[in-house]
Amino acid sequence: MTDSFFFIGFTYVSITLFFGGLIYRGFSGTMGGHRGKWDWSARGDYLWTTRSTGFFGRASIGPASLCLHWGIIILFIAHVVGLIGGAYNLVSWVDFFRWAGLGGGILFFYGIVWALVRRFTIPQVKAMSTPDDYIILLLLIIISGFGLYQSAVEMIFGVSYAAGPWLGSILKLQPDIAMIAGAPLVNKLHIVFALLFFAYFPFTKLVHVFSYPFGYITRPFISMRRYVALKK
Repeated sequence: MTDSFFFIGFTYVSITLFFGGLIYRGFSGTMGGHRGKWDWSARGDYLWTTRSTGFFGRASIGPASLCLHWGIIILFIAHVVGLIGGAYNLVSWVDFFRWAGLGGGILFFYGIVWALVRRFTIPQVKAMSTPDDYIILLLLIIISGFGLYQSAVEMIFGVSYAAGPWLGSILKLQPDIAMIAGAPLVNKLHIVFALLFFAYFPFTKLVHVFSYPFGYITRPFISMRRYVALKK
């Protein structure tokens, strides 16, 4: 019963909220000044942005930001390759997932933990933070923590052969949890918290990732100058 709830019912709820929430928020401006106006410009709302904290504690944000962003890119590619490899029994693809996922996970975990530490230790960043910021970071730390534990401690990589077919059955609208039901608990928790994160995603500032590359194609060039240069 529990497996059916999380790996069938909750999975479809998460997928619906993820895509439906992105469309609704992206075009209606439901969380900002464009409230109720169905228009592409709703993506320009202030609450669609990251409310960047990069101006404060710059010495600490550099390495953390690089690790976080490169880590998530590597993890995304590794998971796609691993799930496809598991679904079609491609051993080399699953092996790639094993090592790329481990390396990307370490980078991402370092970056996301530093992002949370900054919000507690830098006064300006703490003042700018909202409960939403802490919820996002804690969810990502939990998800990446479970992922690293299962890969670095438990040395569990073959779960791709169970998760791949399960996800494929979900996408084909023929859900089959026979294989995922037998997965270790740490794998199940990793997946459940990931589904929770995807359901919550459209209602956070992380939606800014879908602004690329659209906003970057049409925006004017930004001229950056050092203050010293401006005085000359």
